[in-house]
Amino acid sequence: MVTSRGFSGRRNGRAPSVNASPGVKPLGKVRRSQLISTYGIGAIIDLEKGSFMPMGLEDWEAATNLPNLTIGESRLQAQLGVSHFRLPPVSEEVRGTRGRVDPLRSVPAARFPAWHECPQCNRIGTLDDPFVLEADGAQLQCLAHGNPVNTAPVRFVVACRRGHMDDFPWKWWAHRRRDAGVCDRPVLELKSQGKSASLGDLYVRCRNCGAFESMGDIFIPESVKGHGCGGFRPWLHDRQEGCTENPRVLQRGASNVHFGVVASALSIPPVSEAVFQIIEQSSLILGGLPAEAVVHVLRQLATQLGVPEESLRAAYAEKLKIEGKMTNLSEASSRAEEYAALSMDRDDPIVGGIIPQFRNFVSEPPAALSKWFDKVGAVSRLREVRALAGFTRIEPYPVSVEGIPDAIRDGHVARLSKTNKNWLPGAEIRGEGLFLRFRTDAIDTWLAENPAIDARTKALDNRAAAIAAERERKQEYPITARLLLVHSFAHALIRTISIDCGYSSSALRERLYASDATDQHSAMNGILIYTGSPDSEGSLGGLVQLADPDKLERIIERTLSSMRWCGSDPVCLETDPVQSGDRISGAACHCCLLVPETACEKFNRELDRAMLVGSPEGIKGPRWKGYFDKYVD
Repeated sequence: MVTSRGFSGRRNGRAPSVNASPGVKPLGKVRRSQLISTYGIGAIIDLEKGSFMPMGLEDWEAATNLPNLTIGESRLQAQLGVSHFRLPPVSEEVRGTRGRVDPLRSVPAARFPAWHECPQCNRIGTLDDPFVLEADGAQLQCLAHGNPVNTAPVRFVVACRRGHMDDFPWKWWAHRRRDAGVCDRPVLELKSQGKSASLGDLYVRCRNCGAFESMGDIFIPESVKGHGCGGFRPWLHDRQEGCTENPRVLQRGASNVHFGVVASALSIPPVSEAVFQIIEQSSLILGGLPAEAVVHVLRQLATQLGVPEESLRAAYAEKLKIEGKMTNLSEASSRAEEYAALSMDRDDPIVGGIIPQFRNFVSEPPAALSKWFDKVGAVSRLREVRALAGFTRIEPYPVSVEGIPDAIRDGHVARLSKTNKNWLPGAEIRGEGLFLRFRTDAIDTWLAENPAIDARTKALDNRAAAIAAERERKQEYPITARLLLVHSFAHALIRTISIDCGYSSSALRERLYASDATDQHSAMNGILIYTGSPDSEGSLGGLVQLADPDKLERIIERTLSSMRWCGSDPVCLETDPVQSGDRISGAACHCCLLVPETACEKFNRELDRAMLVGSPEGIKGPRWKGYFDKYVD
């Protein structure tokens, strides 16, 4: 539930607070998981009463500081430098009221953008200039027509790469060609010439002085450079002075308004075991006690739950041991631990009524697939913890989990709070998954027999390095043929499961395990396709059933068959990686490999269908075979 904690009509860059009351009418409802991704802090949510922005962690503090909203995932906490995660609050209706909720048990939000437009008179303005707030609610209204008319938020906002966001400078834009600048009492309207539906047909005009300006070139990167970035952070009620970034005009509902920086980890043994969950649920209490008091608390827990005290003591000791080793835990090593867990059978017992969070049954692939895969995992019980650590605007900022704190410190990722907190908003995703592990020796042989692949992957790696240098950040990892193969196959499998098995592709999610061998870790080449939603879709065993040999062979056969030909071929397959631009991809388009961005870990980048099926006929230079070349012939 989203409630208003501060309306716009900003004075000195701040949003005035709403007076406390026995209850407020909610602005609307969103799902918990959406507040960690799509509609996270700093995003814009379009609701019935207007457009609003979820506020920062300071405004969440009271609503989330409850024991039942605290969750933990030790490995992820260590990488992000926090002690716990908190679930978004669930609204509580105030007793004795109708449709009113406690604002301290809801997600606070502020109106953004502040500028609105009247659909009848085309006047644009803000609260009190000239619009008013309806008597009981959050809707702005225009009173210039006898009867109140509900206004709509304007379509355009400005933002910069450091996360700052502000209203479009309407007054400045309308008067930018006027020698005297903005007039004393501007009265603006946004109208169309009525000749077409193009952006160039729109113009903003000042009724007071007659100044007007077309909206046709507002999306040019330098269009509002002269106005500068004001450093406004609506989600934190403040401004950061001295921002030198070039602001850009964005559409209010565009996807590049908000890219959540979301870190995630799977709960795997031993953390997923029942006794560990008991310890985790009491970790905030245990962490503040002296060693001698911990023994008594564990004894009480053991008696209360009917669990052997020795088991709890061992679990607590193991927890301290794990946390002690996590000071240098990287995302790569965390993924390696998950990869090892997914490659083994695991079915831990229920203890004290607590159900383990991980169960996996591993089998050999069907004979027809054994040339390419060596393990199939049916993950019938799975828990993923996702945490929102920050966000970016205009473009995503690829960064490893352990690199997020540095990215926030350097300003590449926007902060969620004014001061450092020991917690972050998080969500639990419980479901099931299908794990496929590629044969490492088969991939190594394929790469050795097809050296021409190196030139293609090198072109993409060079492009990724050039983009990183252009945007003044380091390249987190190299683009390799192993990564392109594993990632492309994951997308192809998601699309086939969606078509053949009835899942929506947005309800599925990939988790990639792809890296070359290093001194610390062996090579990883596997994928986990799992339910990416906390609702009931996909939680009834549909994905686990695909691990059955007959079903698996059929689904992979259809997956590879669909990759032979794309609706955009031959253009798609003959795409030159040098010309991939920001996509950093080879042969990949909406007809063959792209999936909803909620299902992809890498924003639909670093894909190449040619790794599956081989090089196209008309390619210059030596040809190479795809990993599944014999299967798709």
